[in-house]
Amino acid sequence: MSAYVTQQHRLAHRGSSFHFVSYEGQPADEPHQQAEIPPSWYLMLAGKRWMVGPQAGETTPEELDRRFGDWLEAHGCRGAPAPQCQQPRPAGERAGRLAAEALRAAAH
Repeated sequence: MSAYVTQQHRLAHRGSSFHFVSYEGQPADEPHQQAEIPPSWYLMLAGKRWMVGPQAGETTPEELDRRFGDWLEAHGCRGAPAPQCQQPRPAGERAGRLAAEALRAAAH
């Protein structure tokens, strides 16, 4: 059994609320040619999750606010009054359009 403890963090950013969750990493799977995934933070939105980045030993909620706020800004959450966030497109053009639409809908 793993000793990993999942963390959660909520951030109010430009009039919207965002929910971030940490997940335990996964070892590399050489037979399936999958690289190791370190323990990472994910944005939870519209029933999906998107990787924000590896956990970096953040110790305070303020550090997480800054890091996640920077990530949201880098992904287009700058609009007023509601953010128009765009997630990097997953594999496939249709999947990318659906993810962007879900982000826009959740932001309104």
